[in-house]
Amino acid sequence: MTKYTLYFSFIVLLFCACEEENLNNIAANQFVVEGFIYAGEPIDDIRIKTTFPLAQEEDTSVPINDAEVTLIKNGQRYTLIPSGNEGFYNYPNEDLSVNTNDVFQLEVVHNGITATAETTVPTPTVGLELSQDSIKVPPLPFSEGRDSIVAAIGRFLRASSILATWDNPNEDLYFMVVESVKDTLDPIFPGQVIEALARFRFVSEPTDENMLNFLGGTLVSYGTYAVKVYHINQEYAALYENRNQDSRDLNEPPTNIQNALGVFSAFNSQEAFFEVARTPR
Repeated sequence: MTKYTLYFSFIVLLFCACEEENLNNIAANQFVVEGFIYAGEPIDDIRIKTTFPLAQEEDTSVPINDAEVTLIKNGQRYTLIPSGNEGFYNYPNEDLSVNTNDVFQLEVVHNGITATAETTVPTPTVGLELSQDSIKVPPLPFSEGRDSIVAAIGRFLRASSILATWDNPNEDLYFMVVESVKDTLDPIFPGQVIEALARFRFVSEPTDENMLNFLGGTLVSYGTYAVKVYHINQEYAALYENRNQDSRDLNEPPTNIQNALGVFSAFNSQEAFFEVARTPR
C-alpha cells in the first residue's frame, strides 16, 4: 500500500487526457507514474499503472509490475524492484538516502516507452510544535449508566484536541500524518470494538495554513504517536491546485513526467510526538 493514499486519491485525474481529442492522441501502451519520495524514509512509493478514461466512474487502471524503474542521484543509477502485484516499486538496499536539496531523476521503461522526470527534495518543515504532548484517558463510569458514560466521553473528546503549528511565511502547502509508533495495540476500548482495526494512521488534506487540529480522543490505542508535517514540493502543489477545474472545460492536469502521465515529487518533514496514557488512579 502507498503511504498516504487518503488525500492523494485525486491523482486519478492524471490517468487520462481529459478532452476527446487528447484521448485519441494517447498511445494504447501509455502509462501513469505516481512517484513520491520522502526525505529520511525508505523509497517504496513509486507506482506504475495504465491509463483509463476520465468518463469512467471507477478507476479501471491496471497495475504494471514488469516495468524497468530506475532512480538517478548524482549520476548514480539505482534499480528499483516490484513490491508485489499492485504496481509499486521499492529500492531494497541501504546505500541510497533522500536528503534536503537532493535532485533525483526517475526513469521508467515499459512497452518500448521511456518516461523520465526530475524532482528536488524541498526544505523540511520548521518550527513544528504541538499544543499537548500527553492525553490522559479517564476511566469510563460504566456503573453509572449510559448518560454518565456519554458525558464522560464528551468531556474527554473536548479536552483531547491537539493543535500542530509550524512556520509557513510563504504559504506553501503542507500535509500532516499522525500514526502510532508501535505496531501492536494497547486498546482503550473493549476488544470487540477495535478487533477489525489495524495500526492507526491519519492523513490530513494539504493546507497552505501554518496549523492543523487533530482530535486525539478519536484514537483507539494507548501509546506513543508521531505527528509528521510534510512540506509539499512544487510538482505536487501544482497538481493539487488543479484538482477543482470545471469538468465542462477540463484540460490535461499538470505533469512533470516526460513521455507519460503522472507526477514525480519529493516531500520533507519535521516530526513531533505525543502520548495517550491512562489517567493515574
